[in-house]
Amino acid sequence: MAARIHAEQGPQEAHQASDDAGRKAAQERVRADESQSAREDAERRGKEAQRAKEKAETAAAMLASTVAQSAQVQTAVEHAAKAEEAQREVDKVRKAAEERLLCGIPRHLRPTPEQMQEFRARHGYGKHALNIAIIGESGVGKSALLNALRGMCPKDEGAAAVGVNKTTAVVEGYTDTRHPHIKWFDVPGANTPTISGWKYFMDQSLYIFDVLVVVFSDRFSQTAETLLDNAQRCGIPAFIVRTKADNLVRYIKGEFDRNKRIDDGKARHILRTRTQAAVNQSLAKLSLPTQGFYLVSEDAMREWVVDGDLSHTIDEPAIFEILVTPQPSKDPNQG
Repeated sequence: MAARIHAEQGPQEAHQASDDAGRKAAQERVRADESQSAREDAERRGKEAQRAKEKAETAAAMLASTVAQSAQVQTAVEHAAKAEEAQREVDKVRKAAEERLLCGIPRHLRPTPEQMQEFRARHGYGKHALNIAIIGESGVGKSALLNALRGMCPKDEGAAAVGVNKTTAVVEGYTDTRHPHIKWFDVPGANTPTISGWKYFMDQSLYIFDVLVVVFSDRFSQTAETLLDNAQRCGIPAFIVRTKADNLVRYIKGEFDRNKRIDDGKARHILRTRTQAAVNQSLAKLSLPTQGFYLVSEDAMREWVVDGDLSHTIDEPAIFEILVTPQPSKDPNQG
């Protein structure tokens, strides 16, 4: 009996085991399917997240570009406004100078409007620029000063020729890439201290310029006096510049013996005092108002213009700012 019962249970247990194995296999397939589905869902979500990240980065880049462009536009607008303001000041200065011009030149020497236009065309006068002429005797460093004001060395392309055998023969105009509203003019030197009051002005057409820079070096000669007098008569703004200040400072320091040596600051003070006395004496002789002056050297001016280096400057920054800015500036010798 027991054997028969056992024999009957054997197939049932086997069948049950087979059913259990089938259920487990089915459950494993379900779990595998669920795992695969989860992986696919995770991959899909990852791709969606990546696309969303890329869209966000693109949007951020576009926003940054828009902001940058807006800033550039604003900067351009501000620069344009400043340029327009500078041009208005230039036009204002020129108009005032032209109104005073004919009042200063003796009637029998006054050029006709046609001659004025001819001279301006001949010299390359900038119609919409502030035209500044560097004038004075030969050898005082006019061309070197002009190059330095433009931040250039003598060997640079487009620089004015300098040197013992390279004096300026005709009026030459030079543009300024740093200051497009300025046009500089290198004028041949006045080589005689007994120059006629109006001859140099008329021969070089100095009355057409907006600003004159009267340059001297060793001494304040009668030529410089005459140029200032003529500028005053024509109502043209004129500034006095003494060049080669570095050499003059060294010369003054050499005047003192070894036991009484002075530094650069003291030598500059002595140079300024002596120069002011000479200028005042000459101006008083011509009944001209007292006027200051500017002590400069070629190297210090170029270092200031190019790099903003103040280590060797005296009056270079002051006269530079006055010339390139069409507005009144303070005289360095007063106040």
